Parts: sequence; structure tokens; C-alpha cells
Amino acid sequence: MTVSGARTVSAPQQDLTVSLWHVVVIGFLCCLILSWPSIKTIWLEGPYKDTDDAMRMVQVRDWMAGQDWYDLRALRLDPPDGVVMHWSRVVDVPVAGLIQLFGVFADQEPAERLARIVFPLALQGLLLLATCLCGRLLAGDSGGTLAVVLTIGSGMSLWQFVPGRIDHHAPQIVLLVFMVYACMCGLDPQRPRMAALAGLFAALSMSIAIENLPFILVLMAIFPLAWVVQGAPMRAALVFMGAGFAASLTLCYALFQSPALWLTNACDALSAVHLRAALAGGAAMVLLAAYDRWRKPGLRARLLATAMVGLLATLPLLLDRQCYLDPFAGLDPLVRKLWLSNVQEARSIPKLLRDDPDSFGTFVAPWALGAIAIAGAAFIEQGLSRARFLALLALTLAGCATAVYMSRSITSVIPLALLGGVWAAMRARQACGKQEILAAIAMILTLLPFSTIAWALATPMADRPKAKKCDEASAFIPLRALPTAGVLTLTDLSPFVLLNTPHNVIAGPYHRNNHGNRLMFDIFMAPPQMAQEMLRAAGLRYVAVCDPAHTFKDLIELAPEGLAATIAGDRPLDWLRPIKADTPLDLYEIVSAP
Repeated sequence: MTVSGARTVSAPQQDLTVSLWHVVVIGFLCCLILSWPSIKTIWLEGPYKDTDDAMRMVQVRDWMAGQDWYDLRALRLDPPDGVVMHWSRVVDVPVAGLIQLFGVFADQEPAERLARIVFPLALQGLLLLATCLCGRLLAGDSGGTLAVVLTIGSGMSLWQFVPGRIDHHAPQIVLLVFMVYACMCGLDPQRPRMAALAGLFAALSMSIAIENLPFILVLMAIFPLAWVVQGAPMRAALVFMGAGFAASLTLCYALFQSPALWLTNACDALSAVHLRAALAGGAAMVLLAAYDRWRKPGLRARLLATAMVGLLATLPLLLDRQCYLDPFAGLDPLVRKLWLSNVQEARSIPKLLRDDPDSFGTFVAPWALGAIAIAGAAFIEQGLSRARFLALLALTLAGCATAVYMSRSITSVIPLALLGGVWAAMRARQACGKQEILAAIAMILTLLPFSTIAWALATPMADRPKAKKCDEASAFIPLRALPTAGVLTLTDLSPFVLLNTPHNVIAGPYHRNNHGNRLMFDIFMAPPQMAQEMLRAAGLRYVAVCDPAHTFKDLIELAPEGLAATIAGDRPLDWLRPIKADTPLDLYEIVSAP
């Protein structure tokens, strides 16, 4: 991991500003063309395709209507107390700001649609900038261009950036790639301040959600290990990383966490658990830097000091290990079985491939090949370039391991893994020498296996039954016209009820809603007469379901005589009156028995 060494594929950075922005702007225009159908659909029809996007808008609307900055309760979810969401205001701020901006010349609905178009498009541009910077750093100007090309070809990641998406996943991906770029820059002894920037990006990411935590834990280990190998040249970066991350996270904690919860432990969002670990890790790095300045230790002494200080720094992790091993440990077992285990992005890679073997090319091959290519680069390159590829490899493997456990991490790790494809393509180009046509062909053929879109085009699409469009705003018009009351529905429909009607619900696709989700499943599985009593006790007046024969499948298997089975079998109940309406939803009103 020493800085000196043979010349690598990295090229001098010439005309950085001009060439960089040309590449990013052209790439963004390509993304804009690809996004045009979605832009048009959002503007004309305004659909929400994901529950988290719908719930995000509900949260933004509540905040804009006067809800306190620190009050993150979804008040209409499992009332009367509501559910404290594990999200923060970090993403709410730009979304609400855009709505306010467009609200100057547009009504509420078009202003929201414009915000839902502009926000993900802006993030697309930032993602292209981040990957271009990484590509240039690792493989020169051409590497930056190839990184943009592969990013556009990584449909798996860009799905999170489709116009209409205002969830937190896209901002997390952007922050992750910038964090990796700053980390690799910080490994250069001439640019130690970039390590502080890496810490800032990591802290901001933690403030949004903890899904990047595996990457951040690896980031915290990279600079101490680099100091072990290089010694004094990495001293400044060690200080900037440790102090920068600890200070940034403390500031973000104060800004986005309610003072009443500063000492509260929570496994699923930024809390005292994570702040303790960050402060311990930051202090450990500063201590190692001070030790280096005081004693100028050799390799063995540095290794011993890092082991000793690192052991103390990991003590908070060990004490709170259950939070890091399973943030959903408190989830009700029945809710985990009937809901979380069936969420596609929460499935493990083995389960995903078992259910859909044809998805190997799009879900696994690109990042697996990227990790292999990065490992090859770390073996072949020398000096600073090798150090950067080793850091990139560690971060990519952290993402790969997380993706194996929970497939939603695939969209985060792919932008890192594709940098291995950039390096491989540049090597293929160099191997062709001055034969430009052959070099171009070699680069294209090398890039294709790293592109999720290429794999998707090469893989035959399985015929999938078309589901009812129950999440469109028009489906809720009849329900919206009814007197405001509580609605019993399954988790995936609940955010759309909150978004499109004034009603409240008890269930929702969020792990913190343990009580409401368990109550919903208990009611649907209870015998009809018992379900009637439970519905009234919960203050619910309506039942809304979509395609009950399909969505109630698991509930029917567990409780063949329960309310869900009764509704799916279209068996009449004297206390459950069907509401005749022009909607794909099956609507019922709970009435007094005759």
C-alpha cells in the first residue's frame, strides 16, 4: 500500500473541469432521453409505483402542514399514537423545497409532480458525476467516460433514480459513491483533507438511514490499516478521517435527531448506539495519529498499537452487537413471516435465485464480475493505485456480502463494482496497442458483462401475470368520498390509502409498526365473528383489498376459516356490506348486523 511504484493505468488529470463536465452533461442527456417515458407518465398521470415513495410524500405533506421538525410520527398509521418512522428529514428537505419552489407558479398536485420529476433527475446527474470522478481517479480521463457509460448501463441501480422516486435509496447510493471517491483520494498523502470529506458523506448517509452501515464500518478500518502499512505519510489522513467523521456525525445527530431521543438506543436508525461507535472510532484514529507523531513507530509497533486501540474502539460494537447483527430483531415473528419474508428487496440472494433462476444475470453477475475485476486490479497495480483498488475491493466486498443477505443492497454495490469493469476495459484497450478499431471492439466486449441492461437483454423475460392496478390514485376516488374513518387493508396498500384519502390505517410496510401489522394479520385470520369484534375495538369502519384470491394466499393457508378466506371466497357476511364502486379495489363497510 505504499505510494511509490510503477506507472499504472492512471493518466494525468488534464483539463479536468472541461472534460469532466462534458462527459457528465452528455451522460445526463442520455439519461434524460431514457427517462422521458417516465417523466411523461409522472407529469400526465402522477402514479406512485412504490410504497416508500407514497409514504415519503405523506411525511413531506405532514411536515409542510405544520408537523414539528423532530416529530417523525406517521399520525394516521396505527392511531391514535401513530408510528415513529425510522426516516429523517434529510430527504424531506429537498423534496419539500422543490414543492415550495414549484408552488410559486403551480397548484399543489402539479408542484408535487414536478418535484418528483426533478429530484431523481438531479440525483442521476450527481451519480454520473460521482462515478465519473471515481473512474478518472482510477483509470484517467477515459476511465471517467467508461464509468459514465457503465453507470447508464446499470439499470439495476438507475431503477432507484427513475422519475417519480423520492425514496431515500437514491440519495444513499449517491452519498456512497462520493464517500468512496473521497476515501480513495484521501489515501494520497498529498490530499489528506479528502478523508474528512469521506467522513462527512458517511455521516450524512447515516443521518438518512443505516443501510450504508456495512460500507461505513469498512471505511473506518481503511485508514488505520493504511497507516499501519505506510506510517507517517498517512498520519494527517488518519486525523482528518477520525475527527471529520466523529464531528460530522455529531453535528448531523444534533440537527436531525430530537433532543428527547439523544440518549435513546435504536437499532434501525441513527441513535446513541451508532454515535457511541462513531466517537470511539474517531477517537481511536486521532490517538493513533498522536502516537505516530510522538514515537514514530515502526511497522510492528504500528500493528500492535492499531490492534490495541482498535479493540477498544470496537467495544461499543460488541456491547451493541445485536443491533448490528439484526436491526429487525424486535419484529414480531408472525409479521416477519407474513410480511418481511415476502418483501422482494429483503430476500437473500439464494432465495431470490431459487425463486427466479433467470435473474442471475441482472442480480448477481455484474457485481460479482466487478468484484473479481477489482481484485485483479489490486493484484496487478502498484503504489497508490493498488492502495485505492484495495480500498475499493474492501468496500465492494462489504456490499456484496450485504447483498447476499439482503438483495436490496445490490443497487448500492453495483456503482462500485462497475469500476472493476472500467479497469478491465482499459486493460483490454491497452493490450490492443495502437490498433484503434480492435481496441474499441475489445473495450465494448469487455464492458458488456458488467452491464445489468446487457444481461437483461440477453435473458429471456418470463411471462408474469398482470396485477390489478390498485395503487393508482383513481382507484381510491370512491374510498376518498366516504366519511373519514379507519381502513383495514394489507401493508402494501396502506401508504396509498394515506396518500390518496383522509382515512387512517393500522398496517403499513414498516418494521416499526409492530402493533398495527400484527393486529391487521390477527383480524384477517380470525373467524368472522371474532374479526367483527376486533374491527370495532380498533375503530375501523372500512375494509379495502386488492385481488384477495392472490394477496390473501398465505393468510388463507394459515386460517382457512378466517376473515381473509371468507372475503376471498366471496362468502357474504351480514355485518360486512360490499361497497359498489368503479374501482379495482374490493371495498366493504362494517355495519350493524340486521
